[in-house]
Amino acid sequence: MPSRQEDFHSVRLCPNIMIEDIQLLHQRIQEIHPNPYIYVSKEAYDIALKLTLSKVSKELTPYQFSMCVAQFLHGIQDSHTNINPRDLVFMKHSKSYLFPFSVRRIDNKFYLQKSVQNEIPLGVEILSLNHLHVDSIFKVAQQFSFMEGESIEARDEVASKMMGMIFNLMNNKYDVECRYKTIQGDTVQKTLQPMTVKSFKKLKNWYSEEKMYHFFDTQNRGILVIPTFEPRSLKLYKRELDAFFANVKANNCKEVIIDLRDNRGGLIRAQEYLISFLNTAQKNHPINYLYKRSKFDRFSLLPFYQKKQFVRRAKRVYPKGIISQEYDFYKKEFGELDTILYDYIPRNRLEYSYNGNTTLIINGLSMSASAMFAAWFKENEKGKIIGTPCMGTMSGTFGNSATIYLKNTGFPVMISSLKFTPQSQSEIQKTGILPDVLIDLKLEELIQKEDPIFKFLNIQPQRARIR
Repeated sequence: MPSRQEDFHSVRLCPNIMIEDIQLLHQRIQEIHPNPYIYVSKEAYDIALKLTLSKVSKELTPYQFSMCVAQFLHGIQDSHTNINPRDLVFMKHSKSYLFPFSVRRIDNKFYLQKSVQNEIPLGVEILSLNHLHVDSIFKVAQQFSFMEGESIEARDEVASKMMGMIFNLMNNKYDVECRYKTIQGDTVQKTLQPMTVKSFKKLKNWYSEEKMYHFFDTQNRGILVIPTFEPRSLKLYKRELDAFFANVKANNCKEVIIDLRDNRGGLIRAQEYLISFLNTAQKNHPINYLYKRSKFDRFSLLPFYQKKQFVRRAKRVYPKGIISQEYDFYKKEFGELDTILYDYIPRNRLEYSYNGNTTLIINGLSMSASAMFAAWFKENEKGKIIGTPCMGTMSGTFGNSATIYLKNTGFPVMISSLKFTPQSQSEIQKTGILPDVLIDLKLEELIQKEDPIFKFLNIQPQRARIR
């Protein structure tokens, strides 16, 4: 059966082109990133760069080179500067094969949570896939995983989520020999049929991006589920939040529960609009934006007509307002840094703020803007946080990633172009935001498809979440 499945493992890259790509990557980080030394020292960064250059001084396969890139970027501890294994898998020939699946790590074992063909039961313990022991797949996934500061627990949760794609990146065979242990304790080996990358891309329900939804339970609690802060329409997003909190007010709800699990962030304005409904003290929400001027910053990447509109508006009010400060930054030379303080009270169109009990649900995939919301929620003591540690610290997050392509291998790499830091945080914190009540999935809940946190809170879900 013809395939280029093996190309990622059989092609040999000569040292010269890999060294050139690593040097280009370093150059782009210096050009784009506002500060790659926030969580690690410059000395540690330089040592990692030298080590990476030494690793690529001999012939490597594309897969081995991708590991070198991932390990180097992982050391910066910036969740927005990374190389995504899914992008690498999709770089393979469209007739290459992959076996889509998702596992959940519970007590250091890995249990099947989702697969396309459903050839083996959900909840079985995966032991190995082809020649790869499941622990070795997880260790590679840890290197590709995002990590903000020292959010180790969140990194491992994301790594567990990535393991399906990591296996398909590591695998160089057609058939998949899966060895697993049944719920009854029997060890079984079964040959599984993969699918083409082209067919996988057509699946609509694998990477489903759920829309925001809400419901009210029998205890008169309002449950709001926000899977992303990057809605297709910010206007519609605001209308939906308006509708939820209008119902909360009309129903005189005793509690609001906000679920940000798997919310990987998005627009700062979207999470600030949510803040506006909980900001009972009408406090300002000052955030420092650390910019670095480059051809990849958010002003350079504006479409021509929006850039022209921005300049016209800035000149009209100059030197007043934040837009004037942005315009001053826009006029700087490439490579220059600037910090702009965005300081205002988040407001909503209802002019309403909820002052009842509030609970926030997070997990390791709550990152970027959702981690910033969790930090605001915790700092302002808005209520209990339940779940697992999120991918973020109280010191804000990086963001506005630019995509660059390495010249010779063509690997796509994300590099942060902006750092958001709440003004209240005078010192950088490296540890992740911890929940007040730690709750993770148990094996029996995985098998029964139960939501452990909704179960803990005695919430009857209106519909199951695909997670």
